[in-house]
Formats: sequence, C-alpha cells, structure tokens
Amino acid sequence: MGFTNRGTITLLMAGMALAFGGSEPVQAQSDPAIAESELREPWVVQLRVLESLPDIASDQVPIEELAGLERALGEYERQVDRVIDRIVGDPQFAYVADETSRALAQQLVQVQGGFDAVYRALGIGDRADVREAQAALDALRRTLAAEKPFEKDVLQALGSGSRQQIVGLATRWWNGEERAIAVKKAVGALARAPTR
Repeated sequence: MGFTNRGTITLLMAGMALAFGGSEPVQAQSDPAIAESELREPWVVQLRVLESLPDIASDQVPIEELAGLERALGEYERQVDRVIDRIVGDPQFAYVADETSRALAQQLVQVQGGFDAVYRALGIGDRADVREAQAALDALRRTLAAEKPFEKDVLQALGSGSRQQIVGLATRWWNGEERAIAVKKAVGALARAPTR
C-alpha cells in the first residue's frame, strides 16, 4: 500500500471505520496482548520530561545528541507507518509479525540510547522522572522483543476476518505513534530553539 503521509493514514482509518463499522466506534480487540496504553505511555512520560526542561543556554544544547535522537524517532515512526499499512492491507502480514516485532524492538534500543545521550548531556540522567520515562520505554521494547505479544495481536486481528478488529489493531498502533511523533517534534524544537 505504501502510505507516505499522516493525512492519508488518517483518511484511511476514518474511511475503514465508517465502511466496516458503520457509525459505531471501532470495537477494540477483545483481549489484546499489547494494550494501547503500552504503546502510548512511554511517549507520554518522555514528553513530560522534555516539557519540564528549563531554558537551556545555547552553548549547553546538546545539538548532536538531539539530532541523533530525532533520527532514531523518525525511523521508529517510519517502521510503525509500515506496520499500520501492512495490518490494514496485507493479509500475509501475520507470517512476518515476529520479525517485525523484533525490528521495532531493535529500533527502540536506538531510541533509548538517544534519550540516554541527551539526558546525560543535560546532566539529568538521575532524575526520577527520567528513570521512569526510560523504564516505560524499556518495557515496550521488552514486550516487542518477546515477539509473541505482537504476533498474537496480528494473528488474532487478521485471522478473525473482522475488519473492525483489523482497524482496531491499526488504530491502537496509530494512536501510540501519534504520541511518539509529538515527542519527535519536541526534540526537534529543543534542537532548533533560538539562542538564549
């Protein structure tokens, strides 16, 4: 399918929800192995940390570290876009769900490392909220590295033949990705903040 922008994905999700679910909201998968909260929470707490940062003097902004983190977040976003595309458009996706889960986990290692570098450069790596944010991200990484939870969700949705379950799974991932995009924007804004 190859969607390339957020607007296309938004239209697709809305169209599928209406086409296959009528005016009713898309029903959630009955027992998801990876809940939407697990996909959103790491980004919510990371964003909270970024928003709590005081103004940083221009000579203290870790430009290189922020750029590396922004690249890692951008790659995670691209991978999740491909996951969403394949959930809604590739009935054979279940056959590579384990590999996909493993690749997402590996990308989260890069994201975690990027956050570590930024937090170290800012001298806040030992703050309780930073440790909480990194632990939440690590929990998602471990879930994806286990492969089976993601594989179970994909098999359950695609195997059901229910467009509502398929759209529900894609929507959960899309909602999580929206939070990750907000974090990427915050990282970019911090890197390009005017000198103070």
